Amino acid sequence: MILLWNARREIGGSVASEFMQSDREEELERIRRLEASPDYQEKLKQLREKMNSNLQWKMYTIICVVIGVFLFMLFRYQGLIAAAVIAFFVLYPRYKKRQELFGGDKEDNEHLYVENMLNPIVKEIFPEGEISVNSDFPLDSIRSVIPSSRTYKSYRQISFHNESDLAVANVYAYHTEERTSSDGEHRTTETVQDFRGQVYQMRFPGAFDGHIRVVPTRTSAFLKREVQDYPGTRAGEMKIDTEDIRHNENYNIYCTDELAARNFLNPTVLDWFDKNISQSQTAIYIEDHELYISRYTDRDIFPLPRTLEEIDHLSLMEEYKKLRGEIDFIQSFTAIFQ
Repeated sequence: MILLWNARREIGGSVASEFMQSDREEELERIRRLEASPDYQEKLKQLREKMNSNLQWKMYTIICVVIGVFLFMLFRYQGLIAAAVIAFFVLYPRYKKRQELFGGDKEDNEHLYVENMLNPIVKEIFPEGEISVNSDFPLDSIRSVIPSSRTYKSYRQISFHNESDLAVANVYAYHTEERTSSDGEHRTTETVQDFRGQVYQMRFPGAFDGHIRVVPTRTSAFLKREVQDYPGTRAGEMKIDTEDIRHNENYNIYCTDELAARNFLNPTVLDWFDKNISQSQTAIYIEDHELYISRYTDRDIFPLPRTLEEIDHLSLMEEYKKLRGEIDFIQSFTAIFQ
């Protein structure tokens, strides 16, 4: 009987694999047809021109400001007049071209890239899905799964609008510190990165009694003591351990209902956490029907092209490959909770 069940499972897996391969080939073919269409090629040309124009406008504006400051320091008000003349001849032709390109609606490169490059690809993969420039994740939930910080930014969110309401956003958190030089004469303000990675939001299957937070820890290099950058025990919470020694060494668990927490932390979930230790710092927060997961990856998903060369080489097929890779990981990473 067991052999028969295993054989059926292998056949079922083979059929599913063939179906997925066929579906992926259809996706690729739709992307190829879309990219090859004259209408899209014209849109891609306009997209490149607009994004290049935004970069060049910013670059030339900065150059004119620097020249203006330099001339003012040398020649005072005569220098300002000279700088204004230079700025007119440098910027005005580009301003007129931007008017022709954008009309009355100015769009920054992030909106241009998301709306004209990423979203058409997403619609070919998940017709109900979308990528938005800004994220709508609640700040309190974000704070529950990333290290304590002062400033939090969430952006470029992909929403699948599927049964589990899965959505993923980039999150960057930082604080500033004042540093004093060794001689005590100079003080500078530095930005310190506390978190850079992704936060996942989805519906938890069933209702969770109270809430649970599972956050990673690290060992200090000097005293070899446990250090936790994430929020500690909050009001109404208790800290618990599991029977998994490796998990206790790498994570702290806070909950309001110990029974619900232990039912959730079954061997499959603990194994999932252990596997993700080597890849990134992973934290989780569940309350009622909402589940949030964070991954410290030190990078963005769906990164914005930053140079003229990157913009000139924009390709629907290449962006599809990168986007599909990110989506495949998102789905496999969250499959255990769906």
